[in-house]
Amino acid sequence: MKRPTDTLQAPVTMPGLDGVEVLGLEPAATMAYVVEQRRRRDLAAAEELRAVTHWADLHRVEGDEVGAVDPEIAAIVFPVGSDDRLLGREGELRLAGHGAFRVTEFAACQLAAALGMSEYTARTYLGQGLELRDRLPRLWSQVLAGVLPAWKALKIAEETIPLTATAADYIDRHLAPFAHQLSFGRILRTVQAGIDRHDPHTAADRAEKAAEHRGVWVDHHGGIDPDGPGGPDGTSEIRGVVNTPDAVAFDAALTQVATALEALGDADSDQVRRAKAVGILADPQYALDLTTGPATEGPQSPKQRVITRPTVHLHLHTDALTGTATRTGIGIGTTGQGTGHLARVEGFGARTLETVQQWLADLAPGASITVTPVVDLTEHIAVDAYEAPDRLRAQITERDHTCRFPWCGRRGVFDLDHIIPFLDPDDGGPPGQTNSHNLARLCRFHHRVKTHGNWTYHREPWGSLTWTSPLGHRYTVDQHGTLPRD
Repeated sequence: MKRPTDTLQAPVTMPGLDGVEVLGLEPAATMAYVVEQRRRRDLAAAEELRAVTHWADLHRVEGDEVGAVDPEIAAIVFPVGSDDRLLGREGELRLAGHGAFRVTEFAACQLAAALGMSEYTARTYLGQGLELRDRLPRLWSQVLAGVLPAWKALKIAEETIPLTATAADYIDRHLAPFAHQLSFGRILRTVQAGIDRHDPHTAADRAEKAAEHRGVWVDHHGGIDPDGPGGPDGTSEIRGVVNTPDAVAFDAALTQVATALEALGDADSDQVRRAKAVGILADPQYALDLTTGPATEGPQSPKQRVITRPTVHLHLHTDALTGTATRTGIGIGTTGQGTGHLARVEGFGARTLETVQQWLADLAPGASITVTPVVDLTEHIAVDAYEAPDRLRAQITERDHTCRFPWCGRRGVFDLDHIIPFLDPDDGGPPGQTNSHNLARLCRFHHRVKTHGNWTYHREPWGSLTWTSPLGHRYTVDQHGTLPRD
């Protein structure tokens, strides 16, 4: 069935809103008041942004030639000439991406003073506004129409300023219809996809710079003994930047050691046990004894708490595979057509082959890579049991990349929820209740909200989910994000 066109419905308004005493409102009216105030704020921000870009137009450098932007965009001042008599005079700024015009330097200074912000912030504001208007026109139209909040659009513009015109256009076309429905995390992933596909040099530079900034830092908070470790309260802070698969493996190891400690009688909270797990993992023999010690009878046998390394699942186009041998048995190259090759990494989303190659090069012994065939999302899978079999779970995982609660973009571990609650066949339940149509991916928190918080939802014939809040507000959630229905 064809899905109806998504249109924004008129917001709930209240007569005499400006004179309303909020503290006297009922729950539904209070929510309507909040929504209306947010709508007014977004419209005012859009009008301010339109005026700011007009301010830039009024201070455009005459005869300016189109040029590329410098990565350190907000700090660039182009001197008006080399004549010594002009030293110290007003310079020129190029604040947006390729194709943007220059503006006079002091224009940003006036804007900063008027809005009570630093000059750097004013330059950034001007540049993002010009980037949005001149290189992301579809998103700009959504802002002026009151559909997309200005702050969200400016964040997108911040990401596209260093990119080529082709990459910026790709992001504009793909985000404009849906940006107002997406969490900012999903927006950033779309931006990265545009960079990976149409600006591979920038993508490679980002990956290389990110790899160079990896490290682990320990902060002892200035311990009692300046020459000794440990903060005054006996704790220290650990911060690290590592490859994503390594972070996932470390997180899994912490969780499994913490679970083993709980099984052995440790009554501390989960987070405290995870903190203890850091010290255990720092002692490899202790960790080995704890997780692979002699088996004992019972469900909490240490033998059943073995730390397992996660398997990375790759979904690769055949053009991305070559005969090159690696120590994981998979050859990955850059043959084939197109501007760049992407690998869908289960749990991590689409990644460039360069990123995957970096991960492969740094894999610890015992880790594994599995090339997974493409999942058929059109197949209807149904079983009579409550638990979903692996094939059905893989299909839902591939279809629902994030939690399907309104505005939630959580990834990673999730629950499969029966949209129509499962009824045991022995109690009269129909066959095939655990199926592709009746399952949705929810994070644990929103699974609890759905079960205990008086939220309801159902799947539309065209595949999207329609949620209804306890106050009766409705939201449509699909692969494009969330759309308020009233």
